[in-house]
Formats: sequence, structure tokens, C-alpha cells
Amino acid sequence: MFEGGYGIDWHKGVAREYEKSHPGIHINLWGDPRVDEKLKPRILRHNPPEIANCTLPAWKLIVANKLYPLDEALDSPAVGQQITWRASLTPGVLAEYTYLGHSYAMPTNLNAWVCWYDQKQFREHGWKAPTTWSEFTALCEQVKKAGVAPLAFQGKYPDYAWPILLSTYQRLVPFDRWYKIQDLEPGAFLDPEFIHAAKLLQELGVNYFQKGCAGMSHTESQMEWANGRAAMVFCGLWLKNEMKNAIPPGFEMSCFAVPAVEGGKGDPNAVYGGGQENCYVFRESKHPKEALEFLKYMESLQSARTYCQKLDTLAPVQHCIDGVAVSPALQSAVVVMNRSTRIYSDHLTGLFLQFKTVTQDNLSDLIAGKITPEEFAKHLDAAIARVRKDPEIYKPAPMGVPPLK
Repeated sequence: MFEGGYGIDWHKGVAREYEKSHPGIHINLWGDPRVDEKLKPRILRHNPPEIANCTLPAWKLIVANKLYPLDEALDSPAVGQQITWRASLTPGVLAEYTYLGHSYAMPTNLNAWVCWYDQKQFREHGWKAPTTWSEFTALCEQVKKAGVAPLAFQGKYPDYAWPILLSTYQRLVPFDRWYKIQDLEPGAFLDPEFIHAAKLLQELGVNYFQKGCAGMSHTESQMEWANGRAAMVFCGLWLKNEMKNAIPPGFEMSCFAVPAVEGGKGDPNAVYGGGQENCYVFRESKHPKEALEFLKYMESLQSARTYCQKLDTLAPVQHCIDGVAVSPALQSAVVVMNRSTRIYSDHLTGLFLQFKTVTQDNLSDLIAGKITPEEFAKHLDAAIARVRKDPEIYKPAPMGVPPLK
């Protein structure tokens, strides 16, 4: 398992519980922040683990027939429920890694991209959480005048700005237009509204991101937020667990959705997010079928409830927080999710690793004001054109517009 913001203590606990009810099965579950690098030699030697949660080029493995399809298990009864495992999951979470009608990845997390803040700090200053972009920038000005940085930003990892950009673009355009980028349509990045979204992001970076953030890691910048030197930070639902040892007593963590842009034609209640922390089962492993049974147990309703409680986040299993006491921080995210009309996601940076590198480099320059929004769009358009023309790179079928909840 990738040992990141969520750690692996919960995973180990599930493994031990599974062993109790399955005599003769032993699960060697280990994690590392550099798990990707450690797994690559094993895959090349045809000796992969049964299950891995990692950031490998999954589509290359799928097309090369290296991953085991999950469908047989998905269509079998869910653990502890009278429905199939597939039916127990949040709709749409399997879509990103579906190939020729088969599913090849199981997310263990349900994420949402939101803006986090401290309700106590906001209350003391008389600040209000915004719902529109003009309210958001007005709030940033208020925060700035109070001597606080409006926004912390994980500058060493500029791809943290990618969900902000795509969320802002979504607020501006209908989904059929937004998905032209995902479906690799020529010139999609040159859409004037995408350039407008890039301009809004650049204005945030130049005017409201904390000074010096370009040299800060994700935890360093988030520490500035936790200590009140920055008022807000955009991040996923893993933030509280990642910063649990840094958030001071009395901090009232809460969040709001990416604000709607006035005059925009997009859905103001859609949420950028979806399934994350994907697990893959390797076809060349020694016990893929047994691994699938454990994976089904790990993503059961019972396990999902302990996941939400222990890690203060959401799981991709429906009804996982029904009757479960959750923190005020997670409850604020649940409010955002409950108000959402649909969950949507991006697959470009995960599917096309060369494109991700171009995106990161140009996001840094855009945020710093080193290139114009128009130049930024042209760089991305050229990069995705190279992907589109390369016959060696697999391109999945068009994603289309995700269904309403």
C-alpha cells in the first residue's frame, strides 16, 4: 500500500480481522511512501504482489493483460449485504479504469476537492464562507488586510492547482464542453472559457497565495494553514488525517465547495472528486482469486464504516456513514457531497504521464505569472496533441458526461 496521508494502520487492522475469519490465510500487508519504485522491479520480474495501491501506469498494465479483472467478485454477493458488491459501491467509481467491459481498479477512498478553513478564525474576524467567485476574492482581500495570507498552497507540487483549475472551468461551461478536454478533442484547451479559468487561477496565485509557497511542500504549506498564518487551503478529504498531529486544540476545521463563477454556464453544485487510492490485483501473482476476496472484504460496508471513523474521510461504499458519528470537519464535507448533483473527475494526468509533467511545469509558471493564460493553454494543447498522435499511447474511449446522482 502507498503509505501517504491515510497511513496503513486501518489496512493492517482489516487484514488481521480477515485472518480471524479465514483460517489458513495470512496477509503480508506492508506500505511505503515509495511503493511505486519498489514494485516496478517485481512487476518486470513477473513476481508482483497480489494487490497493490500505487501510482503505476495502470493503463499500460491493463492493455498488456497484467491486471486481473474484478468483475467476477463485483458480481458476487457483497460481504454482509443482500446485494452484489458492485451494487454496494457509489455509482461511477469504477468507470475510470474500465476496459472492454471489465473493471480493473478498486478505489478505497471517495474524495472531494474543497477549500478548508478554521471556523473559529473566521468567526473572530467576521469572515464568511463564500459561495460565488466575487465573494471569494472579496474574502481574500479582507483576509489580506487583516495581515493573514488568504491561501496556503502546496507549491513544490503544483499539480495541487490542477483540481482548482478544472473545477473553476467546470463552473464556467456545461459538462459536454468540459469533457472535450478529457476526450482529447483537438483545440479543447484553447476554449476561451478554459483560458478564463486559467486567468482566475493566476489571479489567485499572484494576489492571494502565501508568499514563498513555491518553496513549500504539501505539509509545510498546510502547516501554515493549521497555524493560522494562512486562512484557507484547497485540498482533498485526506487533509485532516494528514495533518492530525499539527492541527492545534480549538481549531474548528470546516470546508466549502469551489465557488460558482458569476455568469458561468456550468453546474454550480457538481463536485470534483470520485474514487481514489486505487487497488489493483495482478494477474501474474500467486493468489489473485484469494486476493479478490480480501479486497471485497476490505471494501465492504462494515470495513468502510471503520475507515470513515478512523481516518475521518469517506469510502466509495454507499451508506458508509449512515448512523456513524463523524467529526464536524468531515460533516462539512458530507454537506458539500449531499448538495452535489454529480461527482466528476479528470483522468488526463493519471493516464498520460508525459502530459502530467508538462502540466506541472506550466502550472508553476502560470501561478507565478511567468506565462500568460493564453500561453498556458497553448502549451497544454500542444502537449495533448503529441499524446493524441502517438500510436504507442493507449487512449480509452470517450468518457462522456457523468450521470446525475
